[in-house]
This record gives sequence, C-alpha cells and structure tokens, in this order.
Amino acid sequence: MGLSFVIIENLEIDLYIADKLIKMTMGDNVPIETFMSAETALDHIVSAKLKKAERVIILLDLMMPRLNGADFITLFETLPGRITNHYHIVIVTSSMNKAELDRLVKKKHVETVIAKPLTQEKLKAVLDQIQINTNGKKARSGE
Repeated sequence: MGLSFVIIENLEIDLYIADKLIKMTMGDNVPIETFMSAETALDHIVSAKLKKAERVIILLDLMMPRLNGADFITLFETLPGRITNHYHIVIVTSSMNKAELDRLVKKKHVETVIAKPLTQEKLKAVLDQIQINTNGKKARSGE
C-alpha cells in the first residue's frame, strides 16, 4: 500500500514545516505534494491517477484566501467515491471557532483537527489514529 501526503497551506513557512515534519516522521522518500491554493490542489486530486491501495493524507489549512478549507471540503465531498476513498483529510488550523471545527470533523473524510503549530508528535498521533505506522503501512490490530 502506498502512502503519500498533500499539504494545502497558503503560508510558505507552514508548508516548509509540514514537509520537513513528514520527512522526519516517514522518511525522505515519502511522496509529498504541496499547494498554496485549494483550487489547484482540488484540480490535482481530480486528475491524480491513484492505484487501488494507495492512500493520501491531506493536511488542510482552514484559513486561506479565495477557497478556504471548509469550502474545499464541501467541494471534495462532491467528487466520486473512486477518488475520495483514497483520501484522509486532517485539518491543521489556528482557528478557535469550535462550532465550525465540530461541524467539519463530522464530515466523512475528515479524520481530525490539529491545532497549529504542527509538531512531529501531533503528526504521529494522527498517523496512529488513521492506523498508519511510520513505514506507510496500515497497522494491524495489536501492532
């Protein structure tokens, strides 16, 4: 099973930090796509040719210009299951709007919300929650 990451973040420094933390956690060979625009990321997701067992974790910033993270999720959910079933969305935000975060975390493909700043410990906790070990494989019960 392949594992890759998509980072959607409008701030270059946050893109850089997320990229480095993923590589520190998963190794330098993990595929990572970075986007400063949610529209561009959505276009990439629609056109990506993923293998059947391939899984992608999206680290999604909520507060972005033009198409924000919440609107991205709404559009993502309109895509066919043959596309969306490969993806796990993790919201990474500094937003304190609890009502909005509670609403978004209930969405089918949203796994969790991480408060900024992203750290290696938070990333590992998310991977554990999604049951992916640091080798990029789905963890089995008892592992």
